[in-house]
Amino acid sequence: MEYNDNRISLMAGQNGKCAVTGEPLCIFDMECHHKKPKRLGGTDEYRNLVWLKSDVHKLIHATEEDTIAKYLDILKLDDKALKKVNSLRLSAENLEIVVKAN
Repeated sequence: MEYNDNRISLMAGQNGKCAVTGEPLCIFDMECHHKKPKRLGGTDEYRNLVWLKSDVHKLIHATEEDTIAKYLDILKLDDKALKKVNSLRLSAENLEIVVKAN
């Protein structure tokens, strides 16, 4: 119950936009992410949740280099968005993504 109530409140709190990209969320392309995963002691509290585009959520949890590269190519994140992704990745105990300059 707490989880569903907080997800609804959070959607309003984020103005219906992805917390990483700032793009409007679509019902079939959005996922609610636990900043600190439940397996690591995270809760369903409002402050531990964030709405993301589905591809951003997949990128946060991706561990294989080819999968990370795929979602980076799809999303084309700027430095600010990548910093947000990396912050969420670290909270989920995943490694930071380092983009090599061409």
